[in-house]
Amino acid sequence: MIRHRAFDLSELPEADRLGALRAQLAAWEPLPDAQYLISWQGAVAQAFAIEKHRLDQVAVKNPAWLPETLAREAYSQGVRMVQALDGFEGQAWKAGVLRVTRWWATRPSAQEWSLFLRQAGWAGSASTAPELESPNWQKPGRLPVSADQLGQVGQGNERVLVGVLALVLIGFGAMSARALWDSFEARRQAQLALAELKVGVAPVLAARDKALASADQSAALISLLQAPRPLEVLEELLRLLPSTGLIREADIQGMEVRVVLDLPADVSRSKVIAGLEAGGWFTQVSEARDGQPRAGLDLQMKLSSVSPPQRSSADAGLQRLSGEGAPPTPPGSAGTKQ
Repeated sequence: MIRHRAFDLSELPEADRLGALRAQLAAWEPLPDAQYLISWQGAVAQAFAIEKHRLDQVAVKNPAWLPETLAREAYSQGVRMVQALDGFEGQAWKAGVLRVTRWWATRPSAQEWSLFLRQAGWAGSASTAPELESPNWQKPGRLPVSADQLGQVGQGNERVLVGVLALVLIGFGAMSARALWDSFEARRQAQLALAELKVGVAPVLAARDKALASADQSAALISLLQAPRPLEVLEELLRLLPSTGLIREADIQGMEVRVVLDLPADVSRSKVIAGLEAGGWFTQVSEARDGQPRAGLDLQMKLSSVSPPQRSSADAGLQRLSGEGAPPTPPGSAGTKQ
C-alpha cells in the first residue's frame, strides 16, 4: 500500500527546503518501515511512501518503482475520480499541483466520497462521485528520487564544478608562472569550499534535531515541525472512548481531528463527548452537521497542544485498556492514503 502527502515549502527560502523536507519525512512516519519517493512540483514536494518489505519481495536487484499517479496526465484545478490499474483513485488538484489523493479497491460510496472531499478541502462540492476518468499516460518531466538520494543532486553539481575548474586550468596552461599559481590557488580554495559543503550535509535525524533546537530558524519551519503524532492521537482516543465502541474512520489534519464511531445503544453521545473533553487534549468536541448521511457518530474536535497531557501509569483510562485487551482494528483502515 502506497501512502501520499504533499509538503508545501513555498514559505521557506529555497536553501532551507531540503532540510525542512527531511525533518517532515522523519516526523510523518506513515508506515513502520517506509521507503520514500520524492517528486517536486515547484515548491511542493510530493512524497510517496511504501513498505520496504514489499520491494524486497520483488525478484529484482535494487528494484525501482514509480507511483501510477505520477505517470498520468496532470489536472489543473478541482477533484476527479481516476480509473487506476488496480482500483479507483480520488485526486484533488490546486493550480496544477496535486494536494490530496486516496485509493479505493472498489468504487467509493457517496459517504466515502464526501469524506474525501472534506479531507481535500472541497466540502462544498457535490457529494456524489464524478464520472470516471482515464488520463493519458505520460513520462514524468522530472523523474522522482528516493529520500536517500536527495543530497546527491548537490554532489553532482560539485563534480561539474570541479570539471569546469580543470578546464580553466588547461586553457591557461600557456600563461606565466604567476598566473598558473593564481589558478592553482583558486582551485584549492574551491576544493576547500566543496569540502565544507559536504560536511554540512547531515543525516535526516541530525537535520531534524538541528531544526528543532536552532533558535534562529524561521517561524515557518518551526510551525511545520510542530505537528501532533497520529499514533499519539489514536492512543488518546482509545484511552478515553468506551471499550465497547469502534473507531470506523479517523482523519487527523494538523490540530484538527475528525472520527466516525460505532457505539452500542446503551452509550449516550453526550457521555462520549464529555469523556473526550475531560481528557484535557481534545477541545471543542461536537457532532459534524453538514447534512450528509452517516452510519455512526461523526465527531469533530481540536487539539489543545501538540502533545497529549502528561499522565501517570495509574491513570484510570490506562487501567481500562490493560484490563480489557486491545481495541478492535477499524475496518478499511489499511486502504487509506494520507
